[in-house]
Amino acid sequence: MNIKNLFRDKTRDIFHKKLLDIDVDCSLSERGIVQEKLFNPWHRSSLGIILINSPSLIKYINIVKHFGGRNDPSRWWFYFAVPSETSDLKKDYVEVKSIRKKTLPIIGSVKSVYWEKNENGKILAEKFTNDLSINSLSKELGNIKIQSLHEDFSGYSIELEFNRSIFPLISAPNIAINKNHWDALNKIAKFCIES
Repeated sequence: MNIKNLFRDKTRDIFHKKLLDIDVDCSLSERGIVQEKLFNPWHRSSLGIILINSPSLIKYINIVKHFGGRNDPSRWWFYFAVPSETSDLKKDYVEVKSIRKKTLPIIGSVKSVYWEKNENGKILAEKFTNDLSINSLSKELGNIKIQSLHEDFSGYSIELEFNRSIFPLISAPNIAINKNHWDALNKIAKFCIES
């Protein structure tokens, strides 16, 4: 057995398989392509791109990892890329993110979701607030953040950080996605493009 492969982070492979299981036509891209730069600063590392071949407003997913230390657990972010014409003016920047309210700090279950937004994100936040499937998506899977982009990539990024684990792991914990989750992600993409 290849020792390097044994300790390789398999988060991308796992998520790719879960997407195939819900009939999303997708494929693993070759490594080192330009799309890996989406939300990938120097202190993080892209685990690679999943290309979406199904009819979808989401065209690819970049999975980015922060390698933790002794007192800093590893973290994984999934960036769903939604290409669109967006303004390159700072004053038009859109940001909306979920704030999950728990019954108890850290260990409690999520009882509600509030959408924090900047001035340009008000309409989106209102749509998210009134949509049960989008609220359930954040409740069940983790924190969500939407941003408009215009530099290396023009469009919107839907950032998802799955529920975290306190234990250090090689691959991201708690990865789950079903058909309802995928449909809700595509609904977010649709709302972004319509806004």
